[in-house]
Amino acid sequence: MNRAFIDMDGVLADFERLKNELGVDSQTLKTMPGAYRNLLPIPGAIAGVKSLIGMGLECWVASKPPTAVPQAYADKAAWVLEHLPELKRRIILTHDKGLLGDSHDFLIDDRPHKANCERFPGRLIRFGQGIGWREIISMMREYVGQGLAAVEH
Repeated sequence: MNRAFIDMDGVLADFERLKNELGVDSQTLKTMPGAYRNLLPIPGAIAGVKSLIGMGLECWVASKPPTAVPQAYADKAAWVLEHLPELKRRIILTHDKGLLGDSHDFLIDDRPHKANCERFPGRLIRFGQGIGWREIISMMREYVGQGLAAVEH
């Protein structure tokens, strides 16, 4: 079964919205207790993940926690448990996403220049800049139709 590793902040959860609502910078928000737990889902994200699961993909949340902020780890896991409980045993918190997956897998991330995403061995899909959940689902349907394992990156 092919896997989709899905970034949390900026792909599943709206970090920018909370940052703007609170009027703080990114670094401040990252250190605030409960910040990650209180992020709202990005429109279409929850339904999008459920669509990917329905297509037969094994979905994982793969998120880079801020360095030296222990509560962020728990907050990120709590967010997944609340919004995507079907992935409760598929949460990966890592500073190196290049260690994940194989050539048949997918990584959906909005900041591929972070967390060593460029070293991901499968297909890296950049979320944002015109690529949202509607486009992701459309792309993945095409890949499924082609037979995921046959898709080269």
